[in-house]
Amino acid sequence: MMKSLLLYITLLVLTACLISCQKDDEESFKSIYLNKGIDKIVIKDKNINFREITDIERINKWTANVDELRFIRDENQEERDFLLIYDGCSVKAFHQNEEIGDFKLSKFNGVYYKRNAEFDKQVELLCK
Repeated sequence: MMKSLLLYITLLVLTACLISCQKDDEESFKSIYLNKGIDKIVIKDKNINFREITDIERINKWTANVDELRFIRDENQEERDFLLIYDGCSVKAFHQNEEIGDFKLSKFNGVYYKRNAEFDKQVELLCK
């Protein structure tokens, strides 16, 4: 009886340790762009018309809507073919004229993340 109780407690502690030691693969949008603020968003629509948003207040208002959204790093970090997901609009983020994000490809600061449906909805609002 005592051995089984000891074994049970050991397994419980081991399981707790393994769970707590696992790396959290999720990152918030805010944490991804913590050191590089977005100062320009460029939108290209299906008619190849470009629009730029450079009003920091407007950019901050939009990012505030997505700051807490969580993203999971994609295991596949190979370059993506934009044409496979192109739906008529592309949205890219810039910091000091350096591209730091492709919102349609879920590529932020050079890293691909799995799609997030809520984020995609917010990006679509920029396209309209």
